[in-house]
Amino acid sequence: MSIHEVCLLAGGFAFFALLLRLSVDDIRTGFLYDRWVGLLAAAGLIMAALGQRTLFSAISGALLGGGLLFAVRMLSRGGIGGGDVKLAAALGLWTGHTGILPALFVAFLLGSLWGIVLLLRGYGRKAKLPFGPCLAIGGVVGVGFGNEICAFYEALF
Repeated sequence: MSIHEVCLLAGGFAFFALLLRLSVDDIRTGFLYDRWVGLLAAAGLIMAALGQRTLFSAISGALLGGGLLFAVRMLSRGGIGGGDVKLAAALGLWTGHTGILPALFVAFLLGSLWGIVLLLRGYGRKAKLPFGPCLAIGGVVGVGFGNEICAFYEALF
């Protein structure tokens, strides 16, 4: 196993470990702590520097992911937390510009289903929904299958 492969393996482990930590924190406390989101972002930049994707793709993914969630935050008047915006930007560094849209689609789909379950259980419209775990699962999908999902979608049209 080469040094490059070891670095990629360590990066993948860091990705999953940090997403798990962030998800647990969000469920328990309702917060996505900047120190963990920052570490995830830094690791994403390192992975881009190692050639996992181009630096342009990583930065454009971060701008797209963070920008879209920031727009949703502004339009919903705070319905999405600032930590979610930062996490989406960090995930964009990992997924690149092609993988962030499928990642966000999966995250919003899961969040919608979770919200429907809360409504059906009688929690009401003002119930707090930790969106970090949804973003984490979406990020895993975006990293693992984002390019393939985009290629499939483009082939349809």
